[in-house]
Amino acid sequence: MKQKEAFKQITQFAERHNALIVADIGSQSLWLKAAKDRDENLYLSGPMGQASSVALGVAVANKDRLVIAACGDGALSMNLTSLATISHVAPKNLMVIVLDNQVYEFTKSLPVPSTGTDWSKISETFTGFKDTIDLKGMESLNPQEGPYFVHAEIEGGELPPGPGLHPVDVHHRFKAHCSQSRTQ
Repeated sequence: MKQKEAFKQITQFAERHNALIVADIGSQSLWLKAAKDRDENLYLSGPMGQASSVALGVAVANKDRLVIAACGDGALSMNLTSLATISHVAPKNLMVIVLDNQVYEFTKSLPVPSTGTDWSKISETFTGFKDTIDLKGMESLNPQEGPYFVHAEIEGGELPPGPGLHPVDVHHRFKAHCSQSRTQ
């Protein structure tokens, strides 16, 4: 499956469950935006690998909503310690999805340091995660019984379209949406 198709599935799942999505910089943010630009999407910019950490904070602040962290395998390997923290905190409304193509797409497909990592064993390693499943298995999950780890094997090579939004505008839009949701 291509990353573009994976993000269509993720976005459709998120819409059915009124979920917020936090996407890592680079191809994850751009493919998420291309799949469907929503106020509920937070496209990160800046340091790689922060989607899982930021999503943890968003999940703790929005306990009544599912929060999805969309992470590239290279980006998540730069912040594996976030999985230990998520496992310890164990927010029931958090789902971490790793999009695994074993390359950094933005650097012309250089291999990631996590090549060879068995992502399917994350819930065995970090026992606070309820399960490790593939992208198709997401549909069977209760969004409020996590945290879950989803391993999505994808094909690399296709670059996403450009962003079209300034990072500051994305931040303000997401913050306004979350503030408005809490007051309703």
